[in-house]
This record gives sequence, C-alpha cells and structure tokens, in this order.
Amino acid sequence: MKKAVFYSIADEQNIGYANKMHNSLIKFHPDIPHFIFTEKDFGWIEDPKKFYRMYAIFGEKLSEEYELVIQIDADSIVCGSLDHILNDDSYEVGCVLNNNTIDPQLSIFLVPPEYYVNAGFLAVRSQRFWSWWAKLNYTPYFDSMQFVEQDILNLIVHFGDLKTKVFDMSDKWHGLISKGLWHKFELRGDDIVLPATENVCREDKTIKIIHWAGGNTTKFNFRVSFKPEVVNRLEYLIGEAK
Repeated sequence: MKKAVFYSIADEQNIGYANKMHNSLIKFHPDIPHFIFTEKDFGWIEDPKKFYRMYAIFGEKLSEEYELVIQIDADSIVCGSLDHILNDDSYEVGCVLNNNTIDPQLSIFLVPPEYYVNAGFLAVRSQRFWSWWAKLNYTPYFDSMQFVEQDILNLIVHFGDLKTKVFDMSDKWHGLISKGLWHKFELRGDDIVLPATENVCREDKTIKIIHWAGGNTTKFNFRVSFKPEVVNRLEYLIGEAK
C-alpha cells in the first residue's frame, strides 16, 4: 500500500477555498497526492445529507490503496510541515480539537467540551475506522445527532477500541482550536506562532493548520484577523507556487 494521501470535500461555494488550501499543502508536501472531491463525484446520490456522509465514504475508498489517509477541510490553510503526523505510527485515528474561545462549546454524552474533536482534520491508519464511521452514518443514530457525522466521530474516538491521538495536545495546534486568537499570532522565521496566552495555553503553540469553518463572509480575508507580517505569510502560502 502507498503511504499517505490527503483529501478534501468541497461544494461549489468552497471550491475556491479548496484550491487555495491545496496551494498551501503542496508547499510542504508536494510529493503526497491530494484529491479534491466535489459535487460531480457524488452528485448521483439522492440524499439531502450526502455531503456529511461523504467524509467517511471517500476515506474508506482511499484506505483500500493508502495506509495513511488524511482528511482536511477545504477552508483550511496548512501553515507548516505535517511530518510529525506523517511519521508517527503510534495512532490509528488522529484528530484535532473543536472548541475555541469564541464559538459555542460543543459536547456529546460524557465527552466534555475540552475533548470534543472536529471532523475538519483527521489522520487515519485504520480501514476499520472508515468502514465503522460510514456504516454508523447510515443508521438512525445519524439523524438523532445535532452535528451528525461529527458527533458520531466523537463516539467512535472516545468510546471505541481504536488507538487515538489528539494532535493539539502538544506544542502544535491544528484547526479550530486557535480561532478567536488569530490576532495574537506572531511570525517567527517561517513559523506562525501563538505566544503563551493567559487562561488558554501555558506554552507557545506553533500553528500548523488554520481552519475557518462556518459560513462567514470573512474567510481568507486575512487583514481582518491577523497582524501584517502574518497576513503576508498566509498570502504566500495560498498563492500558486512560482
């Protein structure tokens, strides 16, 4: 089996974001394929919630060929190398945290908000996980969940028997966890860093992925949220390689 692959799912609204995210991804990992699945890849399915079920379906399909399958949401920016994830074989399912300083705090059953994970970034070394997730997404549990496939993901991660790892429980952050703190980011060399922040983190955090999420109209409008030097870095990352 091939070692690793990235994939994203983008509707018509997000395909432009997906292309920018792709530009950032290949600056660090040009040799790893990245597939962007769009409406044409699953438009034949008559299901109003098919978009949410596709995460698991495409992951399951890719896991037949790749031993490490990484899902990354289209409205994300890769800010640094992900070698610490690619070269780590200690997990079967690697994930990132959802809750941050400004969005509503999500939780489910006995999972406290500080451990609720987000479906916007997953690194998976288990075919069984993808099959399990895909199957549960077509049961009555799916429609009973407020955040459908993401709630089911949390049930598998927290109550299943797979080896899991939360990548944000380190000196590196990925995804939504930094939302609300973007104005504090600093550029140190080529790294985007969140300095230690009272009541949030006791140590500096190197930002590996920024994830917008939600339907807001300021996505990728960097000047609204970041310092000028960080804006310049992000604009370079999402630009086409020269």
